[in-house]
Amino acid sequence: MKNYGEIYRFEIKKIMKNRLTVAMLIVTVFFILIEALIPKLYMSKEMEEGQKVLEGAVIDDVLLQEMYPKLIDNGTVWTADNFQYEKVAEIENGIISDNARLQEYSADELYREREAAILDLMKEERLADEEIVWWQNENAKIDTPFTYRYCQGTINFAQGMSLTLMCIMLISALCLSTVFTIEHRQRTDQIVISCRNGRKETYLLKIAAGLSVVIGCSIISAALLAGLIAVLYGINGLNAIVQMEIPLSAYSFTMGQLIIVQMIVMISAAILFAAFAMAISEVVKNSLAVMGIMVGLFIFGQLELIPPRYRVLAQIKDMLPSNQISIWALMKYRLVGLGGHYVTTYVAAPIIYVFIAIILIVIGKVAYDRFQVTGR
Repeated sequence: MKNYGEIYRFEIKKIMKNRLTVAMLIVTVFFILIEALIPKLYMSKEMEEGQKVLEGAVIDDVLLQEMYPKLIDNGTVWTADNFQYEKVAEIENGIISDNARLQEYSADELYREREAAILDLMKEERLADEEIVWWQNENAKIDTPFTYRYCQGTINFAQGMSLTLMCIMLISALCLSTVFTIEHRQRTDQIVISCRNGRKETYLLKIAAGLSVVIGCSIISAALLAGLIAVLYGINGLNAIVQMEIPLSAYSFTMGQLIIVQMIVMISAAILFAAFAMAISEVVKNSLAVMGIMVGLFIFGQLELIPPRYRVLAQIKDMLPSNQISIWALMKYRLVGLGGHYVTTYVAAPIIYVFIAIILIVIGKVAYDRFQVTGR
């Protein structure tokens, strides 16, 4: 009888008992705690309660004309007399040009300026006319004037997902890249490969164990962040539109829908990270090289090195997991054409991540099957 379950559990225990894995889990928890706590340090209880005063208010001329006389230095100074308008002013500042004065805009002008700014972003990204029409239809689903919702907690969670993904990448790079290479380094590969389940079964079970660990870490990390955010800020704002934070987004998402999308991106990216770390480390027989490549790609994704005119390269960079999970991806408008239809990168990226992961696993399987122990 083949004890696949026992081998699978044994491989998970090997990963989890690794000192580096334990250290990375502690670091991940520490980072998540810091990510959740830091925004709290910059917001007093009075400011937090003040921002809830306008809950449900329509951001129209009535509200703007009420806000304008109370602004100080074009909405850069906030006191007990005006901080209830801070988020509304941030939305307006996110739409108009940097040197413009808020008081110069009526509500109609503000929303027209928003549509013009979004169109400029699309032209900057060299979108085709068909793509622009697609986004105009999507943007038409967003009700204007906006309705103000207090959503500090959900915004903090969405922003914190980028840091969570970085931790998952580091766990994959540091802890999973040794799953196969440790056998070569400790020279136990002769024993493993000569066993009854030493080739096909062992490889697949190791891959399954690594995937299980990194997916589990992703879910637990996101749950920890969500729990801290709920305790510190509450869970208000799940039904708020994403334009409360990214006013130049044409996505008709709510904050709750964005968080679901981010979870899908993170789990599919975790699968990609794990597959890359394990499969490629078996191909090159060097865990340090794999760590360097993964960390380097993650850092590369944060650098603005590719001009928008190089559309294909720029789109590939935008679809890197570190960029795709960022809330700023809500302002990226390049679409992916599939069968004569367009889909957003939020739809295409997770599919691509899983597809690449499968290819990597197959490549690693070929390398593992062909490996021959040589004399040492």
